[in-house]
Amino acid sequence: MNILAVIIGPIAAVIITLWYQSRKEKRDAKHRAFLLLMAHRKSIPPNYAMVEVLNTLDIVFSNNLRIVELWHKYYALLAQPYTQERDHTWLELLTEIAKDLSYPTLKQTDMDKFYVPQAFGDQYELQNKIQKEFLRVLENTASLVVKKKENDKT
Repeated sequence: MNILAVIIGPIAAVIITLWYQSRKEKRDAKHRAFLLLMAHRKSIPPNYAMVEVLNTLDIVFSNNLRIVELWHKYYALLAQPYTQERDHTWLELLTEIAKDLSYPTLKQTDMDKFYVPQAFGDQYELQNKIQKEFLRVLENTASLVVKKKENDKT
């Protein structure tokens, strides 16, 4: 009996450790995904890392069919002209992920709040204006003449 316990004990410990590590890695991936989605939930344009997370939701939350279903609905809405249904589906998706991760006190009203400093908006607007003006000039210019600049210092 002791020999059997000496053999089975370490094997059982290794199996339990591997199972726990696998479970923890999956849970950590879910948490990372949720935190990133929450951090960039209203970013325009969407952050590249956020897009990567969205593209992995089918895998990360494969055990939660409601999350996968909401992600597919949201994905379909992204290909259509904007409606408020897209925002509602997005909030539903975040809510379901919060439930899956045991954040019961996190409400949709909390998730709908998002802080963006005015400076970010101003900078985004300025960059847009510069790009549009630059594009307008390039599209309306037949050719560019490049001359070597004469140096005042000789």
